[in-house]
Amino acid sequence: MAADPKGSSKVKDVVMCLLAIWFVASLIVIVVWATSPDLKGSAQCRSDLRNAEEQLEGAKVVHNKDRVALEELVREAREGQERLRGEILLLLGRINSTNASLEECRQENVVL
Repeated sequence: MAADPKGSSKVKDVVMCLLAIWFVASLIVIVVWATSPDLKGSAQCRSDLRNAEEQLEGAKVVHNKDRVALEELVREAREGQERLRGEILLLLGRINSTNASLEECRQENVVL
C-alpha cells in the first residue's frame, strides 16, 4: 500500500496552517507582553493604599492643628480689638470732657 500523495499533502497543509496560526498567536502574545506596563500585585496595591491612607491621616492631623492654632489667633485678635475699642471710647470720653472744660475756660475768658 502506497501512501496517498494527496492525503499526505493535505496533512502537510493542515500542519503548516496550524504552525502558522501558532506562530502568529505567539508573536501577538510576545508583543503584547513586551509592551504592556508593569502590573503591580494586589499586595503592592494594598501597601500603596495603606501608605496613602497614613499620609492622609497625617495631613488631617496637621490640618486640625493648624485650624486650632488659627482659631486661637483669631480669638486673640478679636479680644485685642475689643480692648482697643474700649480704650478708644475711654479716650474719646476724656477728649470730650477736656473740650468741655476748654470751652468753659474760653467762655470765662470772654466774660472777663
